[in-house]
Amino acid sequence: MIVQRWLSSIVGIAAVAAFALSGCAPTAGVPVIGPEYQSLSSDIAGQRELRRGAIKYLNEMRKDEYALYRANSIEALQADPELGEIAAREGVEDPNLAVRFVSAMAIGQHQYADAAPLVHALLSDDSASVRAAAAFALKRNGTNVNLGLLAEMLKGDDPRAAGNAALVLGELGDPSALPLLRESIDFHSPHTTPPQQRIVQLQIAEAMAKLGDPYAIPRIRAELYSRQPEHGEIMALAATMLGQLDATRTIGDLRNIVAMWRQYRHSAEVRLAALASLAQLGEPQPIELVLEYLGPSYRESTSSSAAAIQTQAAHALAEYPPQQALPQLARLFDSSTQPLVRLQAAASILRLTEPLGPGDGLTETDGGLLTPDDLQ
Repeated sequence: MIVQRWLSSIVGIAAVAAFALSGCAPTAGVPVIGPEYQSLSSDIAGQRELRRGAIKYLNEMRKDEYALYRANSIEALQADPELGEIAAREGVEDPNLAVRFVSAMAIGQHQYADAAPLVHALLSDDSASVRAAAAFALKRNGTNVNLGLLAEMLKGDDPRAAGNAALVLGELGDPSALPLLRESIDFHSPHTTPPQQRIVQLQIAEAMAKLGDPYAIPRIRAELYSRQPEHGEIMALAATMLGQLDATRTIGDLRNIVAMWRQYRHSAEVRLAALASLAQLGEPQPIELVLEYLGPSYRESTSSSAAAIQTQAAHALAEYPPQQALPQLARLFDSSTQPLVRLQAAASILRLTEPLGPGDGLTETDGGLLTPDDLQ
């Protein structure tokens, strides 16, 4: 996720404010769901209603005063091209630079050609990262732009700018950028801690892997073997990348993380990242291993750590078959009092359910569907 990558240049891998302590154990067991949720496995009408509710909530959060919610909502709505384009169009004018970045990246990734002219103004944005996202959006939509800014960002000492430059270069898919990335792989900045520098180095390695460098994935894989608890977010980021890069040769490594997390005191976010990546790689582990992190002890807690774990678990469930994941996501969406948990549950629901019609905006007699006008 783009929001994850934005924040990974600053604090970690997930679009949440905090993570669980290293070695945190799931102690509450698998949550029990009632028949009203179990029926969602095969109830198409129920799934449609669930999707409506998720879209409505994401639309509300897209206008929230908290920028993190706005950015996550805009990204989640990209599961529907029409609604996603409308959200991205509005987001490029947001006062928060992270929201502008996410919105411009969406316009580029999904090639919203009609929205591309809106990002021209962002080429002079105060934020180098936003300028890079604007250049990406224009380039992906057929406009020739000077990408020299990306080299400057990689060679500078701003970790967030360097990480986002690597992200853009990886998404552009041009192998001619490999020499520049290789020169920058040992990124160092006097303004960051060693773990923060390693996060940027991982982002650069990820971009190199996307562009075909055969040595990049082994470099990412090596981060799975840190035995220092304080490096949990680095390990989780590496595990997440391996799933997204379709690194099937690392399946055994990820399985070891899931199976031996107690011995090595892996944190909850590391284990969940491994579970999500294994599902992406076609080797899903029992869904109950994810559901352990949605049990009562997490659900009833008001701590930011518990909310972070539930958020990541909801994200992992999107990699499982809908008939397994949707009942649990529906329960979580309906019952959670944590906005970010509900937001991620809604995002995963959107990924796992079928569109209701063009833009999820077809008119029906029940009047329950949102139209594009509802998102203006």
